[in-house]
Amino acid sequence: MTYIKSNDLFKSIPTEEIYQRIPHPIVIADHLMTPDNMGAMIRIADNIGASEMCFLGDESRHSLGKVRRAAASSRGNIRWYFTEETDLRKIVPEGKTIVAIETADNATCIYDTPLPEDVAFIVGSESHGLSEDLLRQCDMAVYIPVPGPTRSLNVSHAAAVALFEWQRQMLQK
Repeated sequence: MTYIKSNDLFKSIPTEEIYQRIPHPIVIADHLMTPDNMGAMIRIADNIGASEMCFLGDESRHSLGKVRRAAASSRGNIRWYFTEETDLRKIVPEGKTIVAIETADNATCIYDTPLPEDVAFIVGSESHGLSEDLLRQCDMAVYIPVPGPTRSLNVSHAAAVALFEWQRQMLQK
């Protein structure tokens, strides 16, 4: 076995064809606190081919230089922005299903749940998760089973699991 640079490997794997037949997802994060998590969210949104990365909250409360540094090359590949809007239907285009990645009372296991093609995923803040108001606005909620002793995932890790499970499902269609 020999190491191959990822750009060389992915030239031969046609994952981009998924976006020729389905809409690109939107990723939304509710009041994240750390620039590293924000940068990681931009990176994962870019990795999955999302159309945009939306941060709910006040832009002036964050060090954008640190966010850009954490996002690395992805910072210029995807539209990312902050908004103080709390009505998700004003952010998410009509027709997209809003899916919360959250441990909520009506959440279903992500691996047992057919995910919609035209989707906006939303994750909560590092310490409080999604607010009740935002959860009520979601069309569905999914959770990621965590078997280890620490039963919560880092927000960017949860987004990565959910987005790539969505991609896996879309590639199987």
